[in-house]
Amino acid sequence: MTVHEPGLGRYYEDFVVGDVYQHPLGRTISEADNTWFTLLTMNTNQNHFNAHFAGRAPVGKIIVNSGLTVAIVLGLSVIDVSQTALMNLGWDEIR
Repeated sequence: MTVHEPGLGRYYEDFVVGDVYQHPLGRTISEADNTWFTLLTMNTNQNHFNAHFAGRAPVGKIIVNSGLTVAIVLGLSVIDVSQTALMNLGWDEIR
């Protein structure tokens, strides 16, 4: 396994299964981010935007919409993983 420092765009041939790519940027998810994304996607799960409801759920507080999590992780990885890509493949295997 090789750990790669941040870089600007890689090509398909540059990737090796098992390698780790450290992205140069970070992002704090705010309550507004979560609420806006949840409303934009019409997600009706109360755990994402209703503090009273979420407070009585197992986690005990509002939880971030998983779709937002995937979108942010994908966006943060663009600079050094898919900057040179023409399309994103493998969406059926996101874990």
